[in-house]
Amino acid sequence: MIDAEGFDARYEELFGDLVILARSLGAGPDAEDVAQEALVHARGHLRELRDPDKLRPWVRRMAIRGACRARRRHHAVEREDQFERLPATQVSDVDVAAAIAGLPERERVAVTLVFGLGYRQDEAADLMGVAAGTVYSSIWRARRKMARLLAEDAPTAAATANGRNGR
Repeated sequence: MIDAEGFDARYEELFGDLVILARSLGAGPDAEDVAQEALVHARGHLRELRDPDKLRPWVRRMAIRGACRARRRHHAVEREDQFERLPATQVSDVDVAAAIAGLPERERVAVTLVFGLGYRQDEAADLMGVAAGTVYSSIWRARRKMARLLAEDAPTAAATANGRNGR
């Protein structure tokens, strides 16, 4: 079991990690609040953590849930203005980040964790609190939806590119 003093010593390191995670998942301006709430909750429930080596994944799960709640709140109020996008490579004029933002929550979180933040699929499953198969199928569905969306956008992007090149 980790004690409060040991937890406090890791606070800054954990806080920075959680802020990045929350921003990546669309918490927007609430990312720091999400990180803080996860850490406050974790500190108050340290007795529930049986394995001190699992501290980071444990607080990340809390932050993921908080970031999803924050994103839903912002999404309901101001659709696109509050979403902080992951850096994405632009393919012509195709907006990959917008396609990811349009996915259902579970698929969006799985794609962001695996492809945006570099977690393995089993790690993403642990962080999301779901079975590994759920992450695998969520990513499969997300890829299918994004391929369809991006294919629909490709003719528009090609036409725009051709117009810019004087063709």
